Parts: sequence; C-alpha cells; structure tokens
Amino acid sequence: MPHTDYADPETVFPRLEARVQKVEDDAYWITIWHWKELGVRERVFNRKQAGSYEDAKETIVKHARELGAIVEPDDITVDHVE
Repeated sequence: MPHTDYADPETVFPRLEARVQKVEDDAYWITIWHWKELGVRERVFNRKQAGSYEDAKETIVKHARELGAIVEPDDITVDHVE
C-alpha cells in the first residue's frame, strides 16, 4: 500500500499514484492516477500490459514524465510480484 498521504497539504503535487498487479506469468495490470493537486485525482491508465515488472515501472515513469508529475516508490502499490 502506498505510504504517500495524498490528503496531506504538505504533499507535493502533481504526482502519480500507481497500482501494479501480476495477472499472468508475463503480464501485469497497471492502474495510474494523476493527482493534479490536493483532492483532484484522475485515472490516466488502466490496462493489462505484457512484459516484466520492470516494463510496468517504465510505463509508470513514462506517464510521470509526460504529465510533469512526481512518482516515487511510496506512490506504487505492487501485488503478486515474484
């Protein structure tokens, strides 16, 4: 579970919140939310992607760059990664 408190006024925005779930041996379901500011969240990515966990992380970082948002390890929830 992410440790970033998105309701904390001291949290720096914009930032991404992401969830990565292993759904097959070679595929992950990735959901990414863009927190534009305190209390304003928009889902920007929600789909299955073939590849490794590293590929999933690259997708998250790519979205952060495109949106000019911060994403740190505490913003990413990971389920069932081996």
